[in-house]
Amino acid sequence: MNTIKTIYNKEMRRVLFDLKMVFGLFIMPILMMVLIYGIMGFMAFTMFRDIEEHKSSVYVYGAPDKFIDMLEDSDNGGVVSKVTDKSELDNLKDMVIAGDVDYIIEFPDGFLEDINSYKEGDKVPQVKTYYNPSEDYSESAMDKYSPLLEEYRLDLLEERVGTLDAVSIFTVNSDNDEAKLQDDSKAGGKMLGMVLPYIISILLFAGAMSLGSDSIAGEKERGTMATMLVLPVKRSHIVYGKLLALMTLSAMTACVYGAGMLASIPVATTLMSVNGMKLSISVVQAILLLVLVISMVFVYVAIVAALSVFAKDMKEASTYIMPAYLVVIISGVMTMFRSSDTNLFEYFIPLYGPAMAMRNILTQEITNVQLLLTIVVNLIFGALIAFVITKTFENERVMLNA
Repeated sequence: MNTIKTIYNKEMRRVLFDLKMVFGLFIMPILMMVLIYGIMGFMAFTMFRDIEEHKSSVYVYGAPDKFIDMLEDSDNGGVVSKVTDKSELDNLKDMVIAGDVDYIIEFPDGFLEDINSYKEGDKVPQVKTYYNPSEDYSESAMDKYSPLLEEYRLDLLEERVGTLDAVSIFTVNSDNDEAKLQDDSKAGGKMLGMVLPYIISILLFAGAMSLGSDSIAGEKERGTMATMLVLPVKRSHIVYGKLLALMTLSAMTACVYGAGMLASIPVATTLMSVNGMKLSISVVQAILLLVLVISMVFVYVAIVAALSVFAKDMKEASTYIMPAYLVVIISGVMTMFRSSDTNLFEYFIPLYGPAMAMRNILTQEITNVQLLLTIVVNLIFGALIAFVITKTFENERVMLNA
């Protein structure tokens, strides 16, 4: 045990007394988290504000004066232009595709005459609209101005039949202020669950990668590993001492990431309030995330250490570790686009299961069994890798680069 303690203290001093490593592990993560969420929130705020303040360009052909007045009296803030020559419509449609025009409303020729002379069996006049769903401005214009067509249709219908009460049969949400039922905390957690597992996963692995490769491959490159191996101590104690130190340091960085995450949420919430989104994490969620992240740290440290054992130097270790880093990135990305419920067997998948568990903690959809299963799988998987590392340390050819 004394050997493990000595190795542990040596690794801790090596990192904590290095100002560059302290800055990279404990200060930079907070700055990165605040910066990332700040940029995301600012960009979302800018996008929504830009769309809201944009003056939609709306072109109308053949519309009756009453409908033109409705367009101009609306508070949508757009620029409405009348088209008198039908041949101009084809050119305007091309401009919609190009994003230069937002919305076109085309009334058929003789629209009011057909409405006033309508008899049962006659063809119902059709009003056509054109917009570009791939353009934010155009889609916004459609959302703003299409309800005016329905309002105008009801006005004409009321002129024809009198009061609409006799023909409306029923209404939908005409005075229902509670139609939208939403758990605001869950809605905010869903958004956090799209990006947070990805960010936390890659930052945790990046921290473990820098620590682990330097602790093992770096020692081999500097020649200090060979000196350590010839000492009259069990090599398994060297492994345990290094892994415990790496776990402690990585857990400390995980706490720093958590602090950075909590610090960045108010920034993102303030900037994204324009979209009505409220982001928050409860105390229980924060505790569950911390416990899960610590178990993930154990796995990440074990993976990095195992791959570093087979490298001759840090450059070679980085090459070996990069595929595992890509798997972590892909696992995080896969959680961003999941809409279905997570199956129980998915929590058995190393790297991917913990990322899904983080997402479900934030969306309040994880159960105690699922969380416990994820943590147990992490611990077992990490322990198996630690066992492999211990056996590898006994191989002179691998450890001494023979």
